[in-house]
Amino acid sequence: MYPVFRPCSPGDAAGCLEIFDSNTPPFFDPSERAYFVKFLEENSCHYFVLEQAQAVVACGGYCEDAQGGMVLVWGMVRRDLHRRGLGKVLVHQRVQRILQAHPGAPIRLETSQHTQDFYSHQGFRAMDCTLDFYGPGLHRVEMVLTPA
Repeated sequence: MYPVFRPCSPGDAAGCLEIFDSNTPPFFDPSERAYFVKFLEENSCHYFVLEQAQAVVACGGYCEDAQGGMVLVWGMVRRDLHRRGLGKVLVHQRVQRILQAHPGAPIRLETSQHTQDFYSHQGFRAMDCTLDFYGPGLHRVEMVLTPA
């Protein structure tokens, strides 16, 4: 069954938090949960969910930064569904929406060392790494995708 990609609604918050919790640790530090809750409440970005069998199985979005650049934010897949192609769908859908509105725009993201290889396979390249940024042993890797 192919997942449905749709805008996140207030009723999806609990499902998104379950996805976050399923990935904590190692992909998120527990201290990041409060930031994610605030992000969901503020609804200030384009945020989406992947729904499969009437359940939210992934979520992620994008924002415009203060310099007018495009940034992927808070992308995650329910942990028991990793390595099934859902992350690729989530990245592809967000990148396509950005490029429709901003053709040729570079797309940035911040991730950890645990998902750096995944994003590299999606065409992103690492620009910088800050050790222990998110928590002990959880480094921030800044990456960019420059469309052809």
